[in-house]
Amino acid sequence: MIDIENGTKSFVGKNGDFKAVDNVTLSINDKEIFGIIGESGAGKSTLMRFINALETPDSGQVIVDGIDVKKLDKKGLRKHQKDIGMIFQQFNLLNNKTVEENIKLPLELHNYKKPLTVEDVIKFVGLDDKRDNYPAELSGGQKQRVGIARALVTRPKILLCDEPTSALDENTTDEIVDVLRKAQNEFHMTVVIVTHELNVIKQLCHRAAVLESGRLVDTIEVSNPVIDRSDKSYHERVLEVLQDA
Repeated sequence: MIDIENGTKSFVGKNGDFKAVDNVTLSINDKEIFGIIGESGAGKSTLMRFINALETPDSGQVIVDGIDVKKLDKKGLRKHQKDIGMIFQQFNLLNNKTVEENIKLPLELHNYKKPLTVEDVIKFVGLDDKRDNYPAELSGGQKQRVGIARALVTRPKILLCDEPTSALDENTTDEIVDVLRKAQNEFHMTVVIVTHELNVIKQLCHRAAVLESGRLVDTIEVSNPVIDRSDKSYHERVLEVLQDA
């Protein structure tokens, strides 16, 4: 269970201080696929980064499995972060390392009690024939599969996905969504996905939080109605798309 209670985070911009996350409270259930959706600058990534303490709220609490993340010492924080995998928009692969070497990198940096094998995850994401290739030889979808395998190899309890399909075309997006869904089913993780893409939320998530200008508009159950492409505001369209009819 992940609980964010009255989380607030401000940054200094060119026009002075602004609240990237403004008094947000939400709960994410164990082994849920939870979406955070909103336009660019809505505070989605900042809110997600509260969970693995890459960002610390100025006020409010972040409780993960009953532990107040802000109160962790360095040792406790390292242990907390080892239980969390991360998938990035731009893949974050090392270009001078092969697919296999990129996947095993986390295992070389830290000791994990029960990691998966590189063999297991490389087959799971469908890249067994690419293990000796370098990132420059891969398509965008294949690079993201490497990123997913690298995140899975540590057997994380929580998987954070920061705009994992934004750099991909529609068909490849569908493939990556399918891999993420299968990963959650196979490895029983809690998955939190940040995106501005309505179809990703519709296809993948159980519930979604809608953010606008750092504020939580609503947290809703996800269903599958037809997307409305009218001139309504972004969050109004999101609510109509995702809420039950």
